[in-house]
Amino acid sequence: MEVIVIGGGAAGMSAASKIKRENPDYNVTVFEKSNFVSYAECGMPYYLAGYFDDFTRLLHYPITEFTEKRKIRVFINTKIDRIDAVNKRVFSGTVAYSYDKLVITTGASPKIPDVLKDTYSLRSMNEAINIKKKLENSHDVTLIGAGVLGTELFSLLSERYNVRLISKHEFILPYLDEDIGNILKEIVLANNKNIEFNSVPVEVTKNNNKFTVKTEYGTHDADIVISSTGIIPDVSLAEEAGLKTVNGLISTDDYLHTSDYDIFAGGDTAAVKNIITGERQHFPLAQIANKMGRTIGININRDTRKFPGALGTTIINVFGWQVGYTGINERTAAKYNINAEKILVHGKSRSAYLNGSDVYIKIIINKNTEKIIGAQIIDKDNGAWRLNTLAAAITSGISVSDMFYADLGYEPEYGPVWDPIIIASSLGIDKLDAK
Repeated sequence: MEVIVIGGGAAGMSAASKIKRENPDYNVTVFEKSNFVSYAECGMPYYLAGYFDDFTRLLHYPITEFTEKRKIRVFINTKIDRIDAVNKRVFSGTVAYSYDKLVITTGASPKIPDVLKDTYSLRSMNEAINIKKKLENSHDVTLIGAGVLGTELFSLLSERYNVRLISKHEFILPYLDEDIGNILKEIVLANNKNIEFNSVPVEVTKNNNKFTVKTEYGTHDADIVISSTGIIPDVSLAEEAGLKTVNGLISTDDYLHTSDYDIFAGGDTAAVKNIITGERQHFPLAQIANKMGRTIGININRDTRKFPGALGTTIINVFGWQVGYTGINERTAAKYNINAEKILVHGKSRSAYLNGSDVYIKIIINKNTEKIIGAQIIDKDNGAWRLNTLAAAITSGISVSDMFYADLGYEPEYGPVWDPIIIASSLGIDKLDAK
């Protein structure tokens, strides 16, 4: 059996490894257009902020782990230009490679508007290395975009540089609902007030390795401008091969087959079912990509395991606060006509005598089913476990009452006996009972 994987990122290497582990006699070949495979994109902001200086620490494994130990053929610096699905071949230039099964994990590329074409972007290992070199002789940094990447870069780079953030929204992390978003806005401004809200660049010029950025608020200079204005799934290969797409993503079924049964797709280029809404959408997250790759590896011979979908659970470091969300927000609930109730609580991260920090937790409840369908959190201590607890609850489809009565462990250093999760669940029950 000849299996070809296009793309050596999280989904691609996870798929290749699982396929080879389950089928040692299969020939598995990975084509990666860059010179790196299997690296940690989520660690790049920490690398740029000087938490470590050796970029090889971002590599999950050296390439020899795959080629020598796992016996996977890996071609780096090799771009696949065309898929001939009828004859089951892929082409790199004029060289053709035949396959029995094909896995497309081509990822996504930075979405850079024309006005920002001369700025830096952060998506690949090579881009991270280039930005790191530029930062060595930089003082003033401008960041465009206040989503997940832009916000985390703003937080981490502010430790070493004079950083300005430009957000086209009223607050940062626009997926957050307005109430908890405004709380985060106050926290961020207390750490760095150099933010332009409701602002977009109208002109960016580069001269002698310096940048001049013009917005409607004025003009400023910067040593480096980094754009984090979104990403575009790389679906052109799939589209040219005649594969179906949905919402700009490669369409897949529950077993991650594309519209061609012998071609699978996963990672940032593939549509993923939203567990709450059922919509096929974009979840460009490492956990999801790795799990999709593993699921493809399991299903390469037969439809054994369904990929259940995702919630888009996200958590980042914002000036020492753990900020995140999972499931849907109020806007999404309204879009799908879900009869929703919201609960926002302000609690403490530890028992009072251990001087816990502030915790803000918001849960969204489907009033018809009484299930928790979304959560958002701002927390300095143990925010990750609180968010992950709620993500597990939403995935399992438990009710707010079940969440209240869940037998969570209690230890004063890790949370008060009335943890903010329990308080939010209790208030949710009260609201539902009142109606």
